[in-house]
Parts: sequence; C-alpha cells; structure tokens
Amino acid sequence: MHNSFVRGESPSASDGRPAALADVAWLDKLRSAVEGDPDPNHRAAHAATLALIDRSDRAAEGSYAEGWPRFLEAAGRLIGQDGWGIPVGVLANMIGVVHFAEHTDFIIASRLSKRYGHRKVASVQNTVYELLGTGPEQPVATRWVTTLARSERVIESLVGAGMDRAAAGEVAEQCYQACFWLVMAGVDPAAPGPILTTVEDAVRTWDHGGLAAWRGQVAIIASNPWAPYGAQLRELAVAADRPAVVHAIDEAVKVYRTRFERRERELVAREIRRLVAVSGLSQREFAAMAGTSASRLSTYVNGLVTPSATMMVRIRRVSEFVQKRSADGVV
Repeated sequence: MHNSFVRGESPSASDGRPAALADVAWLDKLRSAVEGDPDPNHRAAHAATLALIDRSDRAAEGSYAEGWPRFLEAAGRLIGQDGWGIPVGVLANMIGVVHFAEHTDFIIASRLSKRYGHRKVASVQNTVYELLGTGPEQPVATRWVTTLARSERVIESLVGAGMDRAAAGEVAEQCYQACFWLVMAGVDPAAPGPILTTVEDAVRTWDHGGLAAWRGQVAIIASNPWAPYGAQLRELAVAADRPAVVHAIDEAVKVYRTRFERRERELVAREIRRLVAVSGLSQREFAAMAGTSASRLSTYVNGLVTPSATMMVRIRRVSEFVQKRSADGVV
C-alpha cells in the first residue's frame, strides 16, 4: 500500500474516511488503471505515473505537498477519457519535477518529450493550471521550467546518479527543449509584455515574472521577429550572464522567422494561383508565356519555391496582358 501523507482532502475523502486512507485508495485505483491499460502508446506516460506513485510515501519530504491531492483529483477526472494516459503521465512528471527534482524526474521528462514530441507534451502542460486548479499564473509550470532549464544542475544530478556525462548532456538538452516549447505553447502576439530596457528589469522578469511574463516577452518577438527588440533582449541576457536565456531568445527568433517565411510563401503561392486562374490559361500555357517551364511554375503555385521578385513581376504582367487581350476579344 502507498501512503501519500498529504494533508487536506483527496478525491474520495468526502466519504468520511481520513484523507490519508482516501489517498491510498486513489493511488491504488490509479495504479490499477495504469497497469490495466493495454494501449502501447501510453507506456512512456504510464512509466511517469508509476514513478510518482512509487514515491508517494515521500510526499511529505518534497516542496509541493499540496500538489498530490490536486494530482489525484485531476487523474481521477481524466481516467477513462480518450488518450488519458498521456496527460496523466505528463502531469505526474510535472509534480515529480516540482516536488522532488531528482534525476529520475529529469530522465522521465526527456523520455516523454522524445516519445510524444515537445509540442504535444507542451500542449498538455499548458492546461495543467486548469487540471490542478492553480490559476492562470501557472505556478507549477513555472517551477517546472525553472527547474529543468538549469541544464548544468540537471547534468550534475544525472552524473551523480551514475550516468555518463555525454548522455546526461543529451537528457539535459531534451529537458531544455521541453521547457522552451512549454513557454512557446502559450505565446499570444496580441498580448505583448512590457519593453525591457535594463539588465535589472530583465533579470527581475526572468527570475520572478513567471511563465506569463516570459511569454509576454516572446510575444513581442513573435509580432515581428525581424524587429530589433529580439537583439536588444539578447544583449540584456548576455550582460546578465544568462546563456540559457540567450539560447532561448535565439531559438524564438528563429522559430518565428521560419513561421513568418512559411506564411509569406503561402501568400505568394496563393497570389500566383489567383493570377494563373484569372488569366484563363492552363499552367503549361501560362508558363510558356512567362518564359519558364510548367514544372517550375508548379513549384511556385504549390509554394515549394518562392519566385524571385523579377519573376513575380513577370507573372503579374503576363496575367494582366492575357486578361486585357481577352477583354479586347483577342485570342
């Protein structure tokens, strides 16, 4: 049997039994559900859940005892839903990292990200405050990020547990990427944070602002990744000797520039499709008029290749020329 030693009411404490006994019942129920789930896709997530359950007798030793009854309540609501194993496992890992921050928790965080992908895990983590009822400031997610983003501490913990340093570095990088994508998961370009101009303000935001404040800074970058603010924020991070923040800013700029470029390519492709369509010509006929091959024009139309500015002007002129001839009755 597993004793959580958690104070307060658990999901089944309303039946009049002591909370600790109710927690034992729910832990056993959760273990049975995990062990009885035949879905092989849930194995990595279930390993995370079992790793937390197996340490329930140490719940009073960690720094987030209030998270245990919240976790049990959330798990109880999720069990039986489609794909329930993954959100329960992700949630269990977050509780484990925040409560224990042991090498086992770091390894599990890495494995979850490798198995399900950073973005999928982050999408679950982004709803943790709703599952745990902790409010939109997301204190659990914030602490999870600040713990895992300290790569050197993660590496030392893993090496201290007997892991090779190179392997520990790989786990730490997976953990860092998981943190990065959790921050990115809730960024809203329409809700930017304040402009930071001093090292002191930047450090205060990074150290005490929490997930919402970090996302506010990324939102400024997201609104225009070519604007100078990204470089300015990076300079503040360099001055503050925060290499992890420098790395995160560089990655955020790269991600949003890539997204913008993808959207811009699609806009160009959409316009080319429109110009070809209104001309009334087939793609082969239009390509011949534009002095290119049908296969090359196809790459433009499908957004696989973005034409040069000169070719874009030519495509527009061909379309206008053909439309004018058609309007004049010239075939």
